[in-house]
Amino acid sequence: MSGPLQMTAGDGPAVGESDEAARNLTVRKLLRALWRDKLMLFPLFFLVALMLAAVGADLLAPHDPFDQNLRSRNLPPMSSAASEPSSFPYLLGADPLGRDLFSRLIYGARVSLAVGLSSVLASGTLGVLLGLMSGYHRGWLDDLVMRGVDVLMGIPGLLLALFILFLVGTGFWNLVIVFALTRWMIYARVTRGLTLSFREQPFVEGAQTIGCSDSRIIFRHILPNLASPVLVLATLEIAIVILAEAGLSFLGMGIQPPAPTWGRMVAEGRDYITSAWWLITFPGLAILLTALSLNLTAAWLRMVSDPVQRWRWFMGRPESRREGDSGTATADSEPESSRTGMASPEPVHGPAANGDHLLEVIDLRVNFRTPDGVLNAVNGISYTLNRGQTLAILGESGSGKTVSAEAVMGILDSPPGFVTGGSVLFDGIDLLQASPSRRRRLCGERIAMIFQDPLTALNPAYTVGSQIAGMFREHRGTSKREATAKAVELMDRVRIPSASERVHDYPHQFSGGMRQRVMIAAAIALDPDLLIADEPTTALDVTVQAQIMELLAELQVETGMGLILITHDLGVVADVADHVAVMYAGKIVETGPIEEIYSNPAHPYTKGLLESAPRVDRKMDSLQQISGAPPNLRFIPPGCPFHPRCAYVVDRCLVEPPPLYAVQQGRSASCHRFEDVMDVN
Repeated sequence: MSGPLQMTAGDGPAVGESDEAARNLTVRKLLRALWRDKLMLFPLFFLVALMLAAVGADLLAPHDPFDQNLRSRNLPPMSSAASEPSSFPYLLGADPLGRDLFSRLIYGARVSLAVGLSSVLASGTLGVLLGLMSGYHRGWLDDLVMRGVDVLMGIPGLLLALFILFLVGTGFWNLVIVFALTRWMIYARVTRGLTLSFREQPFVEGAQTIGCSDSRIIFRHILPNLASPVLVLATLEIAIVILAEAGLSFLGMGIQPPAPTWGRMVAEGRDYITSAWWLITFPGLAILLTALSLNLTAAWLRMVSDPVQRWRWFMGRPESRREGDSGTATADSEPESSRTGMASPEPVHGPAANGDHLLEVIDLRVNFRTPDGVLNAVNGISYTLNRGQTLAILGESGSGKTVSAEAVMGILDSPPGFVTGGSVLFDGIDLLQASPSRRRRLCGERIAMIFQDPLTALNPAYTVGSQIAGMFREHRGTSKREATAKAVELMDRVRIPSASERVHDYPHQFSGGMRQRVMIAAAIALDPDLLIADEPTTALDVTVQAQIMELLAELQVETGMGLILITHDLGVVADVADHVAVMYAGKIVETGPIEEIYSNPAHPYTKGLLESAPRVDRKMDSLQQISGAPPNLRFIPPGCPFHPRCAYVVDRCLVEPPPLYAVQQGRSASCHRFEDVMDVN
């Protein structure tokens, strides 16, 4: 339950690569990505060098950091002692007691890093454990921990540290204990908040239903999800502790002489700031560069430790929209020879009587960069949509339906996704070439989208009324009062009961069907010309599904908008769609009027989809399922991508990608044997 989802590879490499090879591959990609991100090279190299110097201080220090030589007092950098001209020079100069500043800086790094790491380990362990327990169990433990956090957070940390050190005395371990006692609250607060959030997640509820103990849920299911934020917080805390230790040592309450510490060195050099500038400059730079490097490293760790952020950072941003054209040819790329003697691809449906194409998608291609290679999500799809018409895009999960819609809307996550070819013409305007400001205006006013999950699409921090009203305030400059009134009208329009009262409710106060109606109200607020509905009835019961589809049909009649329905449920669109485009492995494999495709499909995949769903228009002895699974889009099979699952496969299908054959007037199918498929029907 807590393991990662696995993706099967169609005709890709054998599934049993060694763990060592996989690890080496990850390291190579990490180093390549790190080399691209030049900003991170210096802080990482600096910290690595600092830690190596601290560990090997006994070998690297050219002088004994405790050896005093008054004849060498306050020598400038790169000078040698007058009494020992042949000795190793004082690289960074000498202090008022004639001690080598460079050697003392190295040993000071050992002290600062040891205090920082030890304190963070102690405070982090204590804070994370208390945060986990209080967030998961809540009740009196949560009250006790959080009240303690509130009290301690209200006391200045440095003042509290000074008070404790005054009582118990100074020293290395006393400093570690003081920092642990004054910094654990940060971890506890962050961990407790995240635990409260994860506690309500389905994966935790699922672990509870199978009888997992509380300790197993806490440490095996919740704690791994805290790794990224806690690691980032700990890195930042090391910098804070090093700065605090330097401050305490500067005040004389930290590590005591003769042990070298950066803060003590700054304090000793302040009296010589005009005559021996190096005494305060180099320790100050060491503190500054260490704290800065740790802060930059924390930002880098945020990218590397979070799986969602990591692969985007690995891939980087494409330099242009067309990047990757030459290197992303897939196994299903269609050779020119295969088109010889074949009909050219047909549009999804014929042009309207007045030729009024609202949307034209032409050879759209979308790829995703992943740590394991390029994933070909959309492989050259073309369709048109006329005003007032409804196009249903069908297919299994992973066929490229939602990705193609996101590319049209301009909300594709980039990285890792990027458009590598094609055009999207909306009312004659190429959306892929339009400026960001123009595209925002079009997508806000004339193009709208209903997302798959309304609970995550709606902002939980704002009322539904304010989110609907925001459309008018953003694009029309409407006053708050007038925008709220329009929001109430829209909620009435989509048949939300007691709209004038519920306009001030939050998304979590609505049922799934009502949240979907709120999403529809926001989408149609500005009377768009095009509405894209991405699985608008997912997870809703059949009665609510019917109501939502009926509502969309009524709104379309009222406004005359074009409608694209994305779904994998054939029954949902049967009564509302005019035309159908069936997608498989990122390509459109069949198109045409819905009545003709439902009654006599021309592609084996469409036929399999229809036979796997109950039909009321014909007698069915049993439901049939399509054997196998959709291909891994990184390794799309050569020839026809459906051939590993097809009952009509012949040798030609294994090597020659089929084009969209003109099956009938206004119908197309990407199958070499479409005639045999239709004859069987």
